[in-house]
Amino acid sequence: MMYQLRKYFGLATVMCLVFHFSDGARKSRSNRPAYIRGSKCHYTFVVNEFDESKCPSVPQPIQSDAYTGNQYFRPPQDPMIKITSKNIDNLSDKMKDMESRLFDEMLKNRQINSTLSKHNYILKHTEDLLSAYKSNFSKIYRAMMYMETRLRNQRKISRGLNHKLTNVILDIVEVNNVLNKRPAGHLAATTSRKKRIAVEDATRIRSCPGITDHSHVYNDCYEVYQEGHRESDVYYIKPNFAACPVPVWCDMETPPGGWLVIQRRQNGQVNFTKTWDEYKRGFGEISHEHWLGNDNIFLISNQKFYQLRIDLWDFDGNRVYGLYKTFKIEGERDKYRLHVSSFEGSAKDALYRHNRMMFSTIDNDNDGRPDASCAKEWFGGWWYNNCWFTILNGPYFNQSNVRHRGISWNHWKREQLARTEMKIRPNIT
Repeated sequence: MMYQLRKYFGLATVMCLVFHFSDGARKSRSNRPAYIRGSKCHYTFVVNEFDESKCPSVPQPIQSDAYTGNQYFRPPQDPMIKITSKNIDNLSDKMKDMESRLFDEMLKNRQINSTLSKHNYILKHTEDLLSAYKSNFSKIYRAMMYMETRLRNQRKISRGLNHKLTNVILDIVEVNNVLNKRPAGHLAATTSRKKRIAVEDATRIRSCPGITDHSHVYNDCYEVYQEGHRESDVYYIKPNFAACPVPVWCDMETPPGGWLVIQRRQNGQVNFTKTWDEYKRGFGEISHEHWLGNDNIFLISNQKFYQLRIDLWDFDGNRVYGLYKTFKIEGERDKYRLHVSSFEGSAKDALYRHNRMMFSTIDNDNDGRPDASCAKEWFGGWWYNNCWFTILNGPYFNQSNVRHRGISWNHWKREQLARTEMKIRPNIT
């Protein structure tokens, strides 16, 4: 027999199940439909007439030794092909169970689809937020770069203003000092400004005329300043390892006062193209252009911790300065090697390329150039490298626009300078 199962959900047909059953022992004698109703589905079973003409002929049972009276032994029918109301009930229960499971799976699928939809919405929202954040970060980064550029420019402007303010303060101090001085007639009678006092080498002086054991001597111009002397002039100082005092020019006007001048250029009256021994002993006049002498500079700069100040003027009256917080030179055995560091000031550091270089003159080449002599080429003694970034002891030209520069500080101006002063003072913090 054949049963056709139809299952309906509302108005739509969900599935159609077809079951085939066969009965070899007997044929169905009824074609009436059987109905099964579930909780959510409705099933209809239709049993058709069985066509016996299509069945093969079955021979008569053969008598066997299992004969018992008038009865013949008949093998039992297969219970699986026997359709009863019990089988239909079991099938109905299984279909209900299957229906219940299918419904549960559909509910789970709906929940999963709903959850996926929520996750997709959240993911899209997150992607939108991430895109917005990226855009904001780009704007913030560009703004930060712009502010950093502005800040860098403001720092440059601030440094320039500080340099200008320092120069203005220096000029004001110098003007006040000039206004507070006595008239020139009295000054000439009481000062040694106009006296022709030559540079002396402290290592060559063996006797000290006029100096007694009770005479008060100073180690440098700072001690002179501490004693109350406030006027720039020639004073005698005695370094710790010198036998007698030597004359020096003390600059009491440049703040904070007490500067000892070791070099001055102002008009070109002194020729700075000198030999090793001349630079060693010193030359010129203390009140005018001079070089104090490498031996004197060595003795003074090694008795305490000193700083070096360099003042520069051009032919237009502009003035800048450079200050090195540490300064000293070594002795003649080490070729008066230069040591400077910790720069500040308005002139920009041009001497750092000469740091740790030995002193060279036209007859004693100790520069960093192996194929030539910088001192011969530039006609002056200096701590040459290869050859120079600044030179203050070259030839003097009384104009700024010269082809062969002799006095220059390249990090300020690449031209001839009008005046220079190198001065030292103890590094008092």
